[in-house]
Parts: sequence; C-alpha cells; structure tokens
Amino acid sequence: MKKILKKVIALASAVAMTLSMSSFVSAAEDIVLEDSGSPFIKTFDPGDKGDYIYLGYAYCFEVGPEYKYLKITYTGEKTAFDELRLEFVINSDPAEEIKLTPKWFRENDEGTLVTTDGKEVPAPSDKEQTAVIDLEKSGVDLKTGIRAFHIHDTPGKGSFKIIDARLMTSPEGEAGSGDSNGEETKKEDENKNVEIVTDNAKNTSTGTVGSVKPGASGVPVWPIAAGVGGVVVAAVAFGITKSKKK
Repeated sequence: MKKILKKVIALASAVAMTLSMSSFVSAAEDIVLEDSGSPFIKTFDPGDKGDYIYLGYAYCFEVGPEYKYLKITYTGEKTAFDELRLEFVINSDPAEEIKLTPKWFRENDEGTLVTTDGKEVPAPSDKEQTAVIDLEKSGVDLKTGIRAFHIHDTPGKGSFKIIDARLMTSPEGEAGSGDSNGEETKKEDENKNVEIVTDNAKNTSTGTVGSVKPGASGVPVWPIAAGVGGVVVAAVAFGITKSKKK
C-alpha cells in the first residue's frame, strides 16, 4: 500500500510540474499591447472633421518574426473599420524608422488585414467581438519582426474601443474568423489560459492571467498553486491511510 501511495504522490508532483511548465510557455507567447506611453488598448475617436486623422502609435515591444498573429477584442460603431489602416514599422536600426505599406481593415489596393481564414475583420458593434488577424497572410513583412504600428483613419467613420490586443505566435484555435457584416464571433476564454480584467472607468486593461508583458516574470500563479494542492492532498491521504493501519 505504501508503494502505491508513493507512486500516487510522485505522479501528482509530475502532473503539477507539467501544468506549471505548459502554462509558462503559453503565457510567454502573448505580448499585450498596453505600453504605458503608446498602447493599442484604448478608445479611438476620429471625430467628424477633415479628410484624414492620425490616431496614434502602438508600440509592439520589437517582437520577433515568430509573432504572426494579432488578436483584438473590440466594440464600436458599425462603420468604424471602413477606412481604418495600420502602418507597421519593422525592427531595424534604432536611428531609423522603416515603415511598410499600410494595411486596411477593408479591401484596399495597398493591402488588407485578414483573419486566420482569409476574411475581413468583422465590423464592430455594441457587443464585444474577438478577431485573430493573420499578419503573414495579410502581407505584412515579418522577416525582421515588428517594432510598432501607426494608426490612420478617416473622420466621420465612428469611434471604436480596443478592449484587448495581443501579438501571438499561434492563432489560438482560429478564434475570430468571419466576414465584415458584423457577424459575431464566440468567445471561449474558459477553455484558454487567458483572462482579461478591464477597468472600464479608465479604459485600460488592469490585469491578465496566462499572459505576460515584456519585463514581467511570466510565471502564472494558479497552476503552481494547483500543483502544490495536488501534492498536499496526496500527502494527507497517505497520512490518513498510515494512521488507520496503526
């Protein structure tokens, strides 16, 4: 009986370690675009005056070419993406800024951002949607990686809010594919190691689980706690069995 319990304890420890390691790897793959000086997670309003407006700059932490996917969760007015475009800046000498041709959220000769199934990003609505943009499929040159992107728009198209934005090395289950007619996409974060906590008053993401920002430790607490809990339970079971035998 003692040998069996020892094997159970060893197995519980191995499982706990595996969960902890796999969660760490998953966490390290997501780069959340909420730089304090130039975030993408916020509300954008192009106003209604003029023919063009510059909406700002989103820092991408100079990620490598393996970051091929941009996942966004958003709400907004239905036409907010009609003339929205992103101008990516590739990694190069810090003294220079090499910009790529802008990629539009709607079909355009300069280039179009598409989801993992090759379709346009669904139009915003008052309900949250999540889309995963395939940067490589969209024609973004990823050979040296991405430093940042500039955000351009046309006034009068409506405001939109980016609730979460992250660069990823995998499409994470092909979430967010669809067309641009406002078709809603399903959010199944319960089955993923990602949970976003948003402070609506400040319009910024205030916490993440299962994801990291550059400079963070990247070690999620809950899998380690779960593993330790498993070992404790096994140890208690061993103690109870041993006391009964006495």
